[in-house]
Amino acid sequence: MLAAEMRRLKDKSRLSYGRLADKTHYSRSSWERFLNGKQLPTTVAVEEFAAAVEAYAEPLLVLLETAKAKAGELGETGGAGETSGAGETGEAGEPRESAPPEPDTALPDTPLPGPFGSFRLIPAWDWKTRARGAGLVAAGALAGCLLTLLVIGTAGAGDLGAFPSSSRAGGGSTAAGAATLAQHTRQAEPTPQNPRPGCSADTCLRRDPQSMDCQWDATTAHQTWLRGMHIELRYSPACGAVWGRLEDGTVGDSVTIRDKYGDQLSATIRVDRDTYTRMLAVDHTAPPSTVTVCGAIPKQHEIECSPVGSIQP
Repeated sequence: MLAAEMRRLKDKSRLSYGRLADKTHYSRSSWERFLNGKQLPTTVAVEEFAAAVEAYAEPLLVLLETAKAKAGELGETGGAGETSGAGETGEAGEPRESAPPEPDTALPDTPLPGPFGSFRLIPAWDWKTRARGAGLVAAGALAGCLLTLLVIGTAGAGDLGAFPSSSRAGGGSTAAGAATLAQHTRQAEPTPQNPRPGCSADTCLRRDPQSMDCQWDATTAHQTWLRGMHIELRYSPACGAVWGRLEDGTVGDSVTIRDKYGDQLSATIRVDRDTYTRMLAVDHTAPPSTVTVCGAIPKQHEIECSPVGSIQP
């Protein structure tokens, strides 16, 4: 029932899988699995889906809990009475969890090869976004959808103005980087569908991009791939911040971002196949082009960065 209801809301909102990936922190392949009933989504995935399709999350969360309970009874998640086994994502040896993925674990102490091999990746700050609600009747859900549309329709009023500058001092940027930043800034004004962000520039430092509503206008500043794993640096002009995103990885894979000042954040996949870091601030002196994003596969002792060699450790 959960997958069917999510498909109905997706069709109603006329969002493609690609647009869902753009509006959330989950990849297109993840949404295809969730909405086709091949895998139960996490709590955070359901909440982000509800925000993307402009619907209340509580009815979907109730369906998610029902689906988890039913799966447990049928032994689909590892068998009754077992304390370990396949988790929500089907990864062997991972405990079944109902909590959302938490990008809070660093790589092991063993240095990895590549341009970042001389230093160790450090963990991003813990984050948790929980929203539990009691079951709502169908009439309440319908009223909630209408109310959400009205609220979002008025949330984007106003003008953000120019891109906020950072209080940090440091080296200059290239003319091309500044021009690119200015171009993105002109496109950062809120729309009726995109709420005003909860932070800007330095106030976004080490904060969660989803909880700050920075994902709505985010674009990919640069990207690379490693063994089919998609590694991106996401940039929000409205928030004046960037974060790393990892898609189609496996449990244990990680993503790290590092700016020209040496500030660094990491996130590791705990469940599912995707994860993302918290944010680093950018401005005209340190645009997104000066931030390096790296993806690592510890089991293979491999790391890939973009742009290559832009920051020396």
